[in-house]
Amino acid sequence: MKYINYPHTSQYLSDIIEDSDFLDLREYALNNNIPIMNVETKEFIKTILKIKQPKSILEIGAAIGYSSLVFEKYTNANITTIELDSEIADIARNNFKKYNTNINLINDDAQKALNDINQGFDFVFIDANKAHYEYYFKRSAELLNENGIIVADNVLFKGMVTNDDLIDRRMITIVKRLRNYLAYVMDREDFFTTIIPIGDGLTLSYKEK
Repeated sequence: MKYINYPHTSQYLSDIIEDSDFLDLREYALNNNIPIMNVETKEFIKTILKIKQPKSILEIGAAIGYSSLVFEKYTNANITTIELDSEIADIARNNFKKYNTNINLINDDAQKALNDINQGFDFVFIDANKAHYEYYFKRSAELLNENGIIVADNVLFKGMVTNDDLIDRRMITIVKRLRNYLAYVMDREDFFTTIIPIGDGLTLSYKEK
C-alpha cells in the first residue's frame, strides 16, 4: 500500500477519529470497491463547511452520494451533484431518498453538465475524472461566488504525483495531468491555494476578491 503520509501518522489519525456519518454507505462502498471520501478528508471538509457555511454547493463526481449527504448533514446549502455512471447515479438517488434529502443529481458527463449550469456556488468539491481536473477547476472558477472555495480530492494520487518511483506505469497519464493541475492552480493569482497532504491529498482554493 502506498501512503502520502507516514503510515504511523495515518494510523494514528484513523484511530482517534470517531466516524459516525453514513456508516452503511461506507460499508457498501468498501464491499463493492467504490471509492468514496476518505474519513480524514471528510473530517477536514466538515470543518471547512462549518466555518464557511455555504448556501450553495456543487459536487463534481457523486459516486453513491456519500459526500453529498455529508454536505447536506453539516450545512443548510442547496446541493447539486454530477455523476456520469447511470447505475451509480441510481444508487445515489436511492441513498438521497433514504435519507430524505432534496439533493439535485445530474446524470451526465461532467464537462457537458458544467457548461449547462449558470448559477453561482459558494463551495465546489471536485472528485471525478482526474485527467480533467484542470477543466473542472476552470469552469468551477467561473461559477464560483466571491469568497468561494474549491476543494479537489485525490490530487496526490497515492503519492505517485510526488515521486516518480511510486508511479504505476498504467497511471502515467493521470499523474502528468494531476501535476499539470497542481501547477495551474498554484499559479492562479485570483485564488489562494494550498495543498493539504491528508487522505489522498487535497487542494483548497479560496477565491480572492
